Amino acid sequence: MRPPFTGSQASIRLRGSSIPGAADRQQSIVGFDQAIFSRSSILCIGAGGLISQIAPTLVRKGIGRITLLDDDLVEPSNLNRQRFYIKDVGANKAVALARNLGRECIVATEICGHPMRFEESFMNALHLEPDVVVCGVDNNPTRVAVSRSFRTKGIPVVFTAVSRDADHGYVFIQDREGACLACLFPDILNDDRYPCPGTPAIADILQAAGAFAVYAIDTVLMRRPRSWNYRRIALSDGASDGCASIRARVGCPLHDS
Repeated sequence: MRPPFTGSQASIRLRGSSIPGAADRQQSIVGFDQAIFSRSSILCIGAGGLISQIAPTLVRKGIGRITLLDDDLVEPSNLNRQRFYIKDVGANKAVALARNLGRECIVATEICGHPMRFEESFMNALHLEPDVVVCGVDNNPTRVAVSRSFRTKGIPVVFTAVSRDADHGYVFIQDREGACLACLFPDILNDDRYPCPGTPAIADILQAAGAFAVYAIDTVLMRRPRSWNYRRIALSDGASDGCASIRARVGCPLHDS
């Protein structure tokens, strides 16, 4: 298991500025409701490669509030695909990403960055009651903890991940009812491994998965159409792409707990 975070960087809270007319064209999209979107709250678990694609898009679309949790630090190897710059190297990812999101705002989005992992948020008495959670971490123990915690609270979670060879990724929506993450991946409950550092990582698959994740968030918050709760995408072979409506699995330990 990864050792506990011992960093000392403080949380950050800031608010963006509204830009008149910036949201005009997206308001003509069928099913998109700017008023709903701009009063909604998103919690992002992680602030690395996937969330670096998702969070700026949410802010540019005018989300009302976005909260970031991550205990990791920015490294030079992150700069090829994550929303960080040379000035951010050595800083906490959640705090640095929150700062960088400020310039992306088109409405008065409230942006919060907390330098801690999800499991530590309970000890720090954070009030985490968003409208939707986005889980973009790289390990199964945290995914399971997020799935269990927010299913209990009745809060939808959008899970997204990419493969270690940076060729394919997926998006799964755990709604208030129905299939949970362990219904889709039964073996996930027994996987306590953390990924090895230095695995291949590149922006293109992160952008592809991030786009589907952002669309999934829209469908949860508003009436944009969606006929799936699981979407798989591959860069090298379109035959591997697909979507499905995963159903709750009878006897699922996580789903039934």
